[in-house]
Amino acid sequence: MSGHIFEYSEVLKLKAACAEHYPDHVHFHDGFGGQYFSLDVPNDGLREFICDYFAGRGFSAEFTPDGLIFTVSKSRE
Repeated sequence: MSGHIFEYSEVLKLKAACAEHYPDHVHFHDGFGGQYFSLDVPNDGLREFICDYFAGRGFSAEFTPDGLIFTVSKSRE
């Protein structure tokens, strides 16, 4: 999976913003294959929040069809 490369401080800001509104955990994965995020269970409200969070910063969050994994890339405008 490819996408924008985040500093850990940026990841912590996302996790804190999500935690203010939802009890679900957002997990961050960083490895040789790239960075991606995951959720424990699908949550449409949290998914919409994450998409809006990144859209406001010029990015796009792309979720897998099951709604559990997402990557983030620079928005194409």
